[in-house]
Amino acid sequence: MKFFKYTVVFCLVFLNQAKGDDDDAADNVKNYIWNIFGGDGGNLPPNDCKGEFMTCETRNASVVYTHWGRTDCTPDTSDVIYTGYIGGGQYSHSGGGTNALCLPETPEYNNGLIASGNQRSLVYGAEIQSDDYLPWKDIYQNDPLCAVCLAQGRSTSLMIPAKRTCPQGWTKEYEGLLMGNRHDHPGGHEYLCVDLNPEVRPGSAPNHNGFLLFPAVGVCGSSLACPPYVHRNELPCVVCTW
Repeated sequence: MKFFKYTVVFCLVFLNQAKGDDDDAADNVKNYIWNIFGGDGGNLPPNDCKGEFMTCETRNASVVYTHWGRTDCTPDTSDVIYTGYIGGGQYSHSGGGTNALCLPETPEYNNGLIASGNQRSLVYGAEIQSDDYLPWKDIYQNDPLCAVCLAQGRSTSLMIPAKRTCPQGWTKEYEGLLMGNRHDHPGGHEYLCVDLNPEVRPGSAPNHNGFLLFPAVGVCGSSLACPPYVHRNELPCVVCTW
């Protein structure tokens, strides 16, 4: 019995030392020994998790982000989960949700739930309000599309306003135009990063209003730092993953 106890203590001390050692050359062997006792059969890891931006924690991770304004995802880095239409609360309503929705192209309804009465939160389709933004003048009043994307091997996503590039080590999913509700409309909502080359629903040019998207601009003369910001210049944006 004493021999067994001493053997266990020796193994624990050895394994603890192996687990905490930073010697790169021996890492795989030490992990192999450790994992035998950890229960995975001693399988060697597919890589040593020593990459500059890849860690053991993020190697098998994934993150979801929405590609506003497009029905595709970044080639070679992300997969499409589903595509649909941008929607949200009506621009003049003071109630309802404030977040944007990517509504699937093929909704599924519970036939046992029948809507009646006015005690409801109302969801409207989105329209691009770009009549005085020349690059998008031809899609004014059109309904923008969206895609929900899965980025594998990354664990977080980030939308950065007023930038077109991602921080070092991050993956650029797409860049776009920062958009929100008009400043004097009561139905405020979150800012979206809408792709610079937006797709719209065919035949959606007629004006129905609803969830409206206007280009966002910086306002100098307030607390905004000018320079470097420029008064009433449209603000870009970029979506990055890590």
